[in-house]
Amino acid sequence: MSLYRTYEDRIKKGLPAEKKNCIFTKGDYTQKDVERHILSMPFKRFEGMGYMRHSKYLGVIQIDKSIIKTLDDDDISTIMTYCTDALERYWG
Repeated sequence: MSLYRTYEDRIKKGLPAEKKNCIFTKGDYTQKDVERHILSMPFKRFEGMGYMRHSKYLGVIQIDKSIIKTLDDDDISTIMTYCTDALERYWG
């Protein structure tokens, strides 16, 4: 699911889409606005550390292959769970 869709779903359910001072609480934002927001932080920090890259041409964010090679299915599941929990805490 795209984050754009997640924001829209939260708004439709009457839940906050972001913190109060963010453009997403005001509505009338585009997919490009969502992408800019994601790429500003925390992605920029991970990119600076060489862990991730953003391909504008392909429209994807890539994790460095040296990191991916070290991950097994349990690691990926743990990361996904952690991210989901972090989003719930953030929006909570």
